[in-house]
Amino acid sequence: MMKSIESKGWLEYESGHAWCESAYKYNTHPLIAEFANTVTNLPIIVLPLVNAMMMRKYIRKVNSGVVWPNLLLAFNGIASTYYHATLNLFGQLVDELSILWILNIFLVVYIPVMQWFPEKHKKNIPLFRWSVIILASFISTLCFFEPNLNALALMTYTIPGSMVVHYEGKHANLPEIANFPRRIFILWGLAISCWFSDRLVCDLWLYLGIPYLHAIFHLLSSVAAYNIFVMFNMIDIEKRNKEHKFTASIRYFPSKASTIWSLPYIIMREKNF
Repeated sequence: MMKSIESKGWLEYESGHAWCESAYKYNTHPLIAEFANTVTNLPIIVLPLVNAMMMRKYIRKVNSGVVWPNLLLAFNGIASTYYHATLNLFGQLVDELSILWILNIFLVVYIPVMQWFPEKHKKNIPLFRWSVIILASFISTLCFFEPNLNALALMTYTIPGSMVVHYEGKHANLPEIANFPRRIFILWGLAISCWFSDRLVCDLWLYLGIPYLHAIFHLLSSVAAYNIFVMFNMIDIEKRNKEHKFTASIRYFPSKASTIWSLPYIIMREKNF
């Protein structure tokens, strides 16, 4: 295996881990290994860019840091597209490392407005941020030692991440996002079920002729992540209300009602005094 890696290089060496759809690789398109897993990354690219566009005035005038998690998620969508199209090791590592940095930069950006962070330690936020960045850098190096374990390791972030989402959503005192933790947990629960099903019972899906659970995971997880971004943007806007003159409200697409499948988006207006 090492000889193959050395002779071909990371950009050509096919990763040891492939998803269930790879049983049909290159069947749909001769240049794309896993077609469904590739094209379903489009929402991961588009949704965070839409979110950043809707927040552009706030980003420019109040908190420029908000743009970074959105850009990183869009970059992850591009990396995942490349990975599933080629199945090479480089694509896998960039895909997984970008997820790691999304999680950590998200924490760096939103920690000042999070309720769970003790008020008495607010003055130490710069130190905390640097600690997160240094830890993320260290973990990034570990990702190269056993790439096949990276995805499982990243899944462990689900536990503390779910706790933070639930706590912040319930303690934000914002009626418009009160149902967001429930929406996010349902979407993420369905997504992670698809992820594990694709890995653990692939033979069943191949027998049924539908090895596309990972593609469904992409769609569900992208919407769940987008909901998280919208929720924390609303929290950030509210917590920084003394720093700006914006009002924000949430609308839904395509229906006006808040359903599990509708996409929320923020409408911002600048107050005129």
